Amino acid sequence: MLVDHGTAKVSKIQPITESDDLAAARSQNAAMANVKTSLKDAVDKAVGEAAGYRAVGVAPALKDGHPVAAVLLLKGDEFKTINEALE
Repeated sequence: MLVDHGTAKVSKIQPITESDDLAAARSQNAAMANVKTSLKDAVDKAVGEAAGYRAVGVAPALKDGHPVAAVLLLKGDEFKTINEALE
């Protein structure tokens, strides 16, 4: 699914057909099953902890059996990822 960030509306939906994509989607779904924090809140926290960076991506994941949001940040041409707990 693609989201238009200007309008916050879904702009395109495609079925998942590749086995790697399906495995990633199932893993992300498992990570989001029992979270207590939204992805938006995790992104806001990561941006607040990284002065001058802006969020360019986020993906839920399980790390050591615990749900986290892997937030991809950008500052100029420098990328970094911050993992925020979702429990």
